[in-house]
Amino acid sequence: MSPTFGDWSKDTVRLDFDDTPLDEVKNWAYKACFWFKLEGFIILRSSIKKYAVKTKGKTIHEFRKASYLVIFNRKVKWDLNVRIMAWVAIQAQNLNLKNYVLMQCIKRSSTVRCGKKGKKPSPKIVFRYGRQDGQIAEYLAVRSLILNFEREDADKSVLGGEPVCFGRTVAMSV
Repeated sequence: MSPTFGDWSKDTVRLDFDDTPLDEVKNWAYKACFWFKLEGFIILRSSIKKYAVKTKGKTIHEFRKASYLVIFNRKVKWDLNVRIMAWVAIQAQNLNLKNYVLMQCIKRSSTVRCGKKGKKPSPKIVFRYGRQDGQIAEYLAVRSLILNFEREDADKSVLGGEPVCFGRTVAMSV
């Protein structure tokens, strides 16, 4: 079992769109960015799932769906962060995003994965818009630290299966 590294913050607006087309993710990111004056955002592809349509045990069609993370640039207070996440989830009518928002409320911080998770690679930046000098820069610094750590193939036994916190970065076993 290998650790999964993530970043948490109360003052960074983050959204997790599972199985959602990139154009739809961009649409909601633009809307939130303009409506709440969030200065800019990045979109990261966190995973790609392959699906097969089968008839009588034979695959007749294959397709892929991707999941995306959105990180916004402007620093906000926790109550506004929750309002923004909830607004997007409700307006988008996205059940997975609603569940993500509820989990962030339970944890009282906004979390996203930065590193590998099992066979899933680290999230990859696929789109950028607007300013990147605030919360996005902080996230990218943490992400860089994690990617360097993973590249060095550090001794994972140090983590011992228990959550470990490195400042804003958390390592958790999956």
